[in-house]
Amino acid sequence: MKISERPNRLTALWRVAACALLLCSFATMLTAQDKGTIAPDQIPGAVVYIPYPVSIKPDGNLDDWKGIPVQRVSLGQKLSPDVKQNQWFDFALASDGKELYVYMRSQDTNIIAGKHGTDFWNEDSLEFYLNLTDQLTARSYKNGIMQININATNIGKTVKDTLSVTGTNASGVKVRAHVYKTADGWAFEAALPLPSNFKVEHGTNIGFQAHANGATVKDRDSKLIWGSLDTDDLSYQDPSLFGRAVFFKIGSTNVPEAKNMGLSMRDLFIKEGARGKEGRKIAWADEFTTDGAPDPAKWAYDAADSGKWNEELQLYTEKRDNSFVSGGNLTIRALKDKAGKWTSARLFTKGKASWTYGYIEVRAKIPQGKGTWPAIWMMPALDNYGSWPASGEIDIMEHVGFDQDKIHTSIHTEAYNHRKGTQKTRAATVKGVSNDFHTYAVEWTDKAIFWYVDNEPFYFFTREPGGFAVWPFDKPFYIILNVAMGGTWGGMQGMDATLDKADMTVDYVRVYQ
Repeated sequence: MKISERPNRLTALWRVAACALLLCSFATMLTAQDKGTIAPDQIPGAVVYIPYPVSIKPDGNLDDWKGIPVQRVSLGQKLSPDVKQNQWFDFALASDGKELYVYMRSQDTNIIAGKHGTDFWNEDSLEFYLNLTDQLTARSYKNGIMQININATNIGKTVKDTLSVTGTNASGVKVRAHVYKTADGWAFEAALPLPSNFKVEHGTNIGFQAHANGATVKDRDSKLIWGSLDTDDLSYQDPSLFGRAVFFKIGSTNVPEAKNMGLSMRDLFIKEGARGKEGRKIAWADEFTTDGAPDPAKWAYDAADSGKWNEELQLYTEKRDNSFVSGGNLTIRALKDKAGKWTSARLFTKGKASWTYGYIEVRAKIPQGKGTWPAIWMMPALDNYGSWPASGEIDIMEHVGFDQDKIHTSIHTEAYNHRKGTQKTRAATVKGVSNDFHTYAVEWTDKAIFWYVDNEPFYFFTREPGGFAVWPFDKPFYIILNVAMGGTWGGMQGMDATLDKADMTVDYVRVYQ
């Protein structure tokens, strides 16, 4: 949470694979043809079928799409606050064996376009993703894997016009499209040539994903996502989160299966060397069994103005009003006085204890309310590789009150940090974080950092080549617990004027090695 911390459009890796979606019955998949369509319906969020051979002319006349199943998507990170905008989008796929045709349509009564330069993802745009390689579980982009973002500035263009296309690996992709307004929004028909060595056969699998970005005023405030593996808008970075599109030869009676749907998060953790707490012993802990001040042998207090780097509102104190142990729990309490000034506490183990590697776990209940910004994190005991972010930072848990129940985990290094928009991070919903206790943990080895929430795998970052600029995590780090108020991130959407207290309650802090 540190220097000018704020969310960017994200970066990060994995989510538990939605393999259960593939258990839809064979009979259910066959019913599509009973409705007069020429291909099976999708398995929602997992598999969509591409009928072929079909010839499509991208011209705004949809007669040539007759019989091709249209999929409607109404799920994602956030629905538009305006019920007339971006509550759903439709898509369909087809092929003639040489080109892939993509139809997408967005409900949108107020189209926002051209306000963010080339950052079209931050306004009204529709995007589809393809993996045309034989490595369908690839975790990074390479030739043959692409994101195609077609934005609303293209409305009115035909296949004869130069299309404005952005997205990962989009440069050089020869996509043509007819982009037009509809009665309740806008749509496009696109044609993209398949690679010359790509063989279309009944059952051929490709990776596929579809997103819709929406803005009601200026900045994006809605995001819809088809593929259920991508819960956090990470497909632009991680193609393993795509679903599958399977070629279906018209007239076939057998429905081919999707292949290589990937591993679950737990599978990936094990593959990368995670073992959790298994075989480890507690090396340090505070169970908060003695009422009064936090144990001075274990905890110290950060400087009163240590939130200034993030423009936070509070001053940190050592007073019992702001941090105390009672009933087996530590409470860190942010308080607003009659003059409207905030105080809080930032406790750390700096100078008391620090560790290199291990399993660090905190069980806590965090505050609710717009403007709150609690964090559980780790910083290096010494700036061995230079000042922040060169020596690293590990964010075990962060939460901002304007996005209730969304838990953020991150690392920051010289190469990967929010100043560059490259920090390695994941955010996902964990229900009831302010109503109940949840456990937040990192397993830190010399090869990777693994995050867990309630003992379930949440995110991981593996050591990469590049020296300390990428991996400064080979030196001791200490633990920090704090509740900030406002600031560049916590206060991004203002403060709840009725809020005068915000508590983070900690049941225990444990370090296993």
